[in-house]
Amino acid sequence: MAAGLYIHIPFCRSKCPYCDFYSISYQSSLAKDYVNILSKVVKKINTKIDTVYIGGGTPSVLSVGFLKRLLKSIKNILESSTENTIEVNPESISKDKLILLRGYNINRISIGMQSLYDSKLKFLGRIHSVKEAKTAVFNAKKCGFSNISIDLIYGIPDEKLSDWKEELKQAAALPVQHISCYSLILEPHTRFYSLRSAIDDEAVARMYLFNMWFLPRAGFSQYEVSNFSLAGFGCKHNIKYWQNLEYIGIGPSAVSFINRKRVKNVSDIKKYVNRYYAGKDQAMYTEQLSQSKYAKELAALKIRTKEGIDFGWFKTKTGFDFFDIEDRKDVYKLKKRGLLVIHKKGGADAGIHLSRKGFLFCDEVSSCFV
Repeated sequence: MAAGLYIHIPFCRSKCPYCDFYSISYQSSLAKDYVNILSKVVKKINTKIDTVYIGGGTPSVLSVGFLKRLLKSIKNILESSTENTIEVNPESISKDKLILLRGYNINRISIGMQSLYDSKLKFLGRIHSVKEAKTAVFNAKKCGFSNISIDLIYGIPDEKLSDWKEELKQAAALPVQHISCYSLILEPHTRFYSLRSAIDDEAVARMYLFNMWFLPRAGFSQYEVSNFSLAGFGCKHNIKYWQNLEYIGIGPSAVSFINRKRVKNVSDIKKYVNRYYAGKDQAMYTEQLSQSKYAKELAALKIRTKEGIDFGWFKTKTGFDFFDIEDRKDVYKLKKRGLLVIHKKGGADAGIHLSRKGFLFCDEVSSCFV
């Protein structure tokens, strides 16, 4: 089976106060060196690739010249791959870059819109405006993109449900095929962590339930906890993660998962560059998963999807009956709490999926399986 390819571009124009991903301020000289290294690293890939995801950071912060250098180095992969995604921010994606991306068969674009209110964007530390965000969407469409995704954030302190409803309705009316809705998560070591007591969990839950109710009625089916799409537009690359399929990660902090072996690269671009020139391994962490640990991890990931876990599929994938590795009593406790639905076939348990309430406690349910 073909693998996915993730390429990390760790540069941003500014660091958002809620962001916990590895990124640094854009430096042209470092970016040039880094892109040159990436173009050499990808040539060593000898695995069949069917999805490519260029993420960050902010890949669109790269100049047209640097982007072209990167895309040219993976041209053959992009031409044979089924889905090729790039993340962009509204303030740094120009028509020239959009035309370049389409010319190299980037056929899916993920726009970091985050909000359709300027005041909310300002609070989130975003440096684009609502006008720029909408322009990015319409320009992408004009330049030939027919698979456009937008990210939105909800659940900021004092946010009203009525405001979020209006925002989501505006987003669904845009010419996009995919919407990712993320509640504001306040991670340690971020500037926003001190605001954690200001988050109203009940208000956030009401917003999430509205997502589940409204977006399918607007044509966007939910296929994962935070992701909704028009029919046929679910992100194929991210689905690999939720099915614990194989993928290769290139760049600082990127993760690879091949033959049940997980490898995470150093989370520092200067160390990454120096290690490359010194001929050193980029791995800072390596783990070889046993078959049973792989199976439990698959369960924890797959339960996040709308379809849940079919026990026949699970056995084919892992070699284990589901209740050979998961405690039946624990699963039934989750069912009793209204978090899981167990479906049967011929009187026997045939699979499980999250209930409507279960999606609100997805992380808790998932953690029970690992």
